[in-house]
Amino acid sequence: MTMTLSPIRCLILCLACLLGTTAQADTPTADQSLAAEFPAGSIASPETAQAALARVPVVRAEVQQRFAREQADCYERFLVSSCLSDSRQRQRRANSTVRKVEVEARAFLRREKAEERDRALAERERKAEGDASRAIPFSGAVRDAGASEKSEAGDQ
Repeated sequence: MTMTLSPIRCLILCLACLLGTTAQADTPTADQSLAAEFPAGSIASPETAQAALARVPVVRAEVQQRFAREQADCYERFLVSSCLSDSRQRQRRANSTVRKVEVEARAFLRREKAEERDRALAERERKAEGDASRAIPFSGAVRDAGASEKSEAGDQ
């Protein structure tokens, strides 16, 4: 028994494939939701940076799982090489998106840590200057001159 497809059935199948593809494209992927949650320049606090860094490994795992599913689907198609190439390209774009968020979060935390270190250093220097003005001089001449002034004041 030979199965022939009428032009109408062929058109319906093509539309179903297209609608399935667009419905899949309409749902945001994990990397797209990460980029939407942390757009460029939005990381402005250590808490936000930590939250972004906490999501990165989860999103990377989801990207890897999606790539594995797509690869498995590609081997069921006729044009395997083209499908695998497209899948790898999508994986690279997704990993690039995740990497941008990760780099921005790590850069913010590095800047924050450097600023905290600079503030602590400035505070120590300010305290050291205050302590130096109250310190006892080590030079014997200065110490002896101060003692002779006190003894002259006591003689009078």
